[in-house]
Amino acid sequence: MPVKFILFIVLSIIVAVFAVKNMGMVELSFYDFSLNSHTYSLPLLVVILVSLALGFFLAWVDGWLAKMKLKSIIRRNNKTIESLDEELRRYKKPSLPEYTETER
Repeated sequence: MPVKFILFIVLSIIVAVFAVKNMGMVELSFYDFSLNSHTYSLPLLVVILVSLALGFFLAWVDGWLAKMKLKSIIRRNNKTIESLDEELRRYKKPSLPEYTETER
């Protein structure tokens, strides 16, 4: 099993135990775009799980973007290698034939 998967399972168990043990209600306050204050009363379980899900999603997006960037760099480098190989073949002189003792 990959190490990341094991760490994910352990973290999930820890968060689940923490969330279940803390089922109390918490007040969540924030400002909207017109700077009006809003307050909501939510279970701590919901706040923890939404925060965890959002963190995993953002980490996944970051990893996906990094992977796409690396694929782009690899494609560009492969095209450069192919063009340089072609240029090398054009400039490479044909080798001279080998002479053996019997041909002299």
